Amino acid sequence: MYKIDSTKLVKSYLYGDTIEMTTANGQQEQTIKVISGKRYVNLETGEIHDMDTSSSTRLDNLKSTKQTMKKLRRLVAHNFTGGINQLWITLTYRDHVTDPAIVYMDFKAFIRRIRNQFGNVDYITVIEPQASGRWHLHVLLKNDSELTIPNNDLAKMWRKGFTKTKRLKRADKVGNYLIAYLSNLQIGDEGSQNKAIIKGARLYMYPKGIRIYRTSRGIEKPLEITTTKGELIETYKINSPPTFSRTTKHETPYGVKEYTTEFYDNLKSLSDTFIGATDKLSR
Repeated sequence: MYKIDSTKLVKSYLYGDTIEMTTANGQQEQTIKVISGKRYVNLETGEIHDMDTSSSTRLDNLKSTKQTMKKLRRLVAHNFTGGINQLWITLTYRDHVTDPAIVYMDFKAFIRRIRNQFGNVDYITVIEPQASGRWHLHVLLKNDSELTIPNNDLAKMWRKGFTKTKRLKRADKVGNYLIAYLSNLQIGDEGSQNKAIIKGARLYMYPKGIRIYRTSRGIEKPLEITTTKGELIETYKINSPPTFSRTTKHETPYGVKEYTTEFYDNLKSLSDTFIGATDKLSR
């Protein structure tokens, strides 16, 4: 049974073969109004307050990081579905490099060497914090034909430390897999039977303001549409219940709100109707 009524206005994200729709559509009853001087007025009481723009607490930064990871998951799922033209590369440092600016400068040099040899390869690169303070880079690569880079060649192009290459398979849920890898923290040695995984623990390690991922120009953004659930069901010929759904509560400027999100996966009709349906809903 559907949890979101067909008449409900939803914010939807179309990526890969998935439609994600949520009642958190951004169109809530306004109870505050931003005014000059970094202040806002409570429309119900008339009181004026200063805005807290610091976002310096760990909780504020965690919320921002989680939102970034949601955007990243959709972006990856939209552009990387697995195949002989796609690779997941991990780049590590032999030295104790802790400055993200240096990491991204080294990556720019690395991707230039890749493109000099393999042409205009598209990428999503994601920075990953380590408990030691060092950084790793995860790079998703793809081009228009088969992409094979021996790990020894890859290490020569990276020049900064160890590298690891993984072929992305079509059976992988690449977006979900990558985000879980980036979010969870392993405690214990790699080969130990006593190692444990703490879900979400790595998210606390991202510092405020860091740019977690970057993309090349050829990476396409997921489509965002605000319409009724019924219109989406009809347009994209969805004839099965959601693959997964969840309901969550959130603190907002308008009070505690409850939102429901539904995921519809493996929609074969999505690629066939993408352009036409987009035009129809955008009018």
